Amino acid sequence: MKSQRGKSQRKQAASPSQSEPVEVYCRIRPIDDPGDTVCVKPIGDSLVQLIPPEISSLRNGVTKEYQYTFRQVFDETASQKAVFDQTALPLVEDLVAGKNGLLFTYGVTGSGKTYTMTGEPQDQGILPRCLDVLFNSIDNYQAKKYVFRPDRMNRFEVQTEADAMMERQRREIMPNLTTPSKASLKRPESGERICDPTKVDTVEEDNNYAVFVSYIEIYNNYVYDLLEELPYNSITGYKPPQTKILRTDSGDNMYVHNCTEVEVKQSQDAIDVFYKGQRRRKVAHTALNAESSRSHSVFNIRLVQAPLDERGEEVVQDSEKICVSQLSLVDLAGSERSNRTKNSGDRLKEAGNINQSLMVLRNCLEVLRENQKTGASKMVPYRDSRLTHLFKNFFDGDGKVRMIVCVNPKMTEYDETIHVMKFAEMTQEVLITKSQQSNKFDLGLTPGRRHLHELQLENAVASPEILNPPPLPSMLDFTFGPPFPLLEMVSPTDDVTTRNIIQCLNERIRRRQEMSLDFERSCTFFRSQLVEFEQDHKVTKSRLIEIEDKYSQKEKLFTKMESKNKKLERKVDELSKQLKDMERENQLLGLQVQDKNWKIQAEKNNFDKLKADFRNRLQMNNMAWEKNLEKARRQLEKEAENQLDERDRKLEMLRDIVNENDLPPATPSRARMRTAPQPTPKPRTYTNSAGIQTAISETDITSVGSSTIASSARAAAGRAGNTRVTSRSTNRIPAAKSIPNLSQVGVTPSSSKSRQPVVNPRYHRRSKSSGSAEQWLEHKPADIVETNTIFQPQMTKKKSVTKLDVKDTKTATKYVLTHQEQDSSDELVTKLIKGDVIPTLGGGAAVVFHDVETLKQVSPGSRKRRSPTTPRYDPALQWTDTEERCSVALEGHKRSRTTNL
Repeated sequence: MKSQRGKSQRKQAASPSQSEPVEVYCRIRPIDDPGDTVCVKPIGDSLVQLIPPEISSLRNGVTKEYQYTFRQVFDETASQKAVFDQTALPLVEDLVAGKNGLLFTYGVTGSGKTYTMTGEPQDQGILPRCLDVLFNSIDNYQAKKYVFRPDRMNRFEVQTEADAMMERQRREIMPNLTTPSKASLKRPESGERICDPTKVDTVEEDNNYAVFVSYIEIYNNYVYDLLEELPYNSITGYKPPQTKILRTDSGDNMYVHNCTEVEVKQSQDAIDVFYKGQRRRKVAHTALNAESSRSHSVFNIRLVQAPLDERGEEVVQDSEKICVSQLSLVDLAGSERSNRTKNSGDRLKEAGNINQSLMVLRNCLEVLRENQKTGASKMVPYRDSRLTHLFKNFFDGDGKVRMIVCVNPKMTEYDETIHVMKFAEMTQEVLITKSQQSNKFDLGLTPGRRHLHELQLENAVASPEILNPPPLPSMLDFTFGPPFPLLEMVSPTDDVTTRNIIQCLNERIRRRQEMSLDFERSCTFFRSQLVEFEQDHKVTKSRLIEIEDKYSQKEKLFTKMESKNKKLERKVDELSKQLKDMERENQLLGLQVQDKNWKIQAEKNNFDKLKADFRNRLQMNNMAWEKNLEKARRQLEKEAENQLDERDRKLEMLRDIVNENDLPPATPSRARMRTAPQPTPKPRTYTNSAGIQTAISETDITSVGSSTIASSARAAAGRAGNTRVTSRSTNRIPAAKSIPNLSQVGVTPSSSKSRQPVVNPRYHRRSKSSGSAEQWLEHKPADIVETNTIFQPQMTKKKSVTKLDVKDTKTATKYVLTHQEQDSSDELVTKLIKGDVIPTLGGGAAVVFHDVETLKQVSPGSRKRRSPTTPRYDPALQWTDTEERCSVALEGHKRSRTTNL
């Protein structure tokens, strides 16, 4: 025989005599309103007719009716008992016989699948009736609890009754029971349940049985255990269930790994387990069903049986001699269309997964049918869905498969019903190999061992002395002597027969006397034993009283110790609370100390940063001061050198004027070595934006330098409220040189290479007493940018031209060229290049440049009064020309006023 389920070899191609088709039954649900039109009508015990609606007939023009054949058709009046007897009762018989079975309900949503499977308490469905029939059949043949134990690998182990008793005691005192209790597994109080009294007569009497149940669901193609004890957290509540995986055991059978299997001893316990898992099953409200199943539920009933030993007392201690059969009751979720159920969100996702798994089931059956008809070897796509993967062994021939098609006869369900009918018709063409598994064990033991053992137990209960006879004081044979001799006398003189009879009677009398004496001795012995027993009883009673006193004392002591223990526990709890408070306070103080340390560190880092910044600033300030001091020193050196150069130049000019002989000096002076002699410039009057006129000569401008003019300009701009100051500097140009590119403007430059003679400007001085004013010719290109600077040369008579012509020089005595450029700091600099227009001997004119004025725009700076940077007038300087001294004196007076502005 086959012991554990699935240990046989793989199934080969079965012949038609060894296979059977999938049995498909049809059940029609009663309609709510008898006046509604129906689309399904039974026309026999195994035939139904499908009637299309009027819209479908008008569309095609022809009304086409369909007929489908089933193994059995149950109309609207069929009872739950009739459905069970025809569909599930043979599967229960196979289950007791050690064979596997699969029964599932199929149909659209709202067609009565769940009702057919579970029913109501007053009218039970298939699942409760299967449990009732099973326990009615094996009620007197069940093993003690925990004799059979699952090993979590789809197999079972067997242990002795002593080990089972210890495990029962251990699980009863533990708080977390492996088997659910009746208090936690209460079914809905909807009425008293009516049990099915049917029994199966094919039970093997010499076997012990145990029933294990499990309940799983396949939701969104994931397997969940509905009987799993979920861990509870007081904060987050129950943790969500974990998904289970499918595995293959040693016999290549599919099972749910780590699935909870509960051992039950009566049908009510199994139904309580079922209702416990039913509360956790996924159901939802849709437009077609108030409680629509959103998952496929599978309720497994596993019957474990093993033979008794030779005495008929315990199970054979051999795990290989265990037979496990399984009955799977599957309630498939109904196929549905979203446009009818109005599903959205999670409901729409659930409907998609349900339809997908049902489509995979249909594809698997189609491939099986094609392989059986054509002899092909296409791979069946069992792994495309958890549902088909779990029941792969049943379709491969590991048990009987039956299907109940539930139909809603409403006309609105026609489109879905026709698909269900086509699927049922195709399913009946699939052949399943007959299972060869059996519960017959060939151990060479005597049949009827259980019955013999029960008789021995009954006799032992009725006559206990048979099993344990009391000891006798003597080994006397309790018989009346030999049997009587032949009593027939042949003749009156037959003394032999008379002598034999007398001898037999004497022997019997003797034996009677001996037995009487023995009886008296036995009575005397019994009396003595009874007296001893009474004495022993008195001693035992006294000892018992002493023990009870000691027990009461110990009980009082235990009570005291228990009260003391409770006090200590309360004290420990208080101390633990104080410890927790202290730890919490310590933690808070630690956090505060950490915060303060962090703040101190942050302040220290900030202080170090400020200190480093201060050092950097101090170092940069020192460097800036050193740089400014060095710059001032260089400026002072430059100004002193310029003053010395200016003094030497003026002395040289004064010497030339006094001598008036063109003889070169014997020793060249400092100024003569640096530059050629220049004509004495005349003082000019400048007007600033504030309307203040300042008379400054060109010589003084050169002498004072750019710093004095800049100071005067800043002071004048400060009084006038201007925000920009013009810096004006003057550079002398030797008379012997002329500005380049003068030929471009039509004027002959004064140079040593000129062919036309040039009159010495000393001999062409205009008389100051003639009364004629200077005529200025201002040459200003068209692209000059007006700067509106503070200091502008004051020219009384001037003529401005953009393009120079020879005729413009006829009446001009002075020439000024305006030129603009950018310096190194990208500032706009305006240069006024000045010169004298001198007529030549050839009738032309020559321009001798002798002065360049530079106009800059600089920031006015601070309003604070600054000390003059130019040295005051040194009276030690001796001048021979009175006009020059007066000019310098006037210049110094004006400069002093300008500086103090």
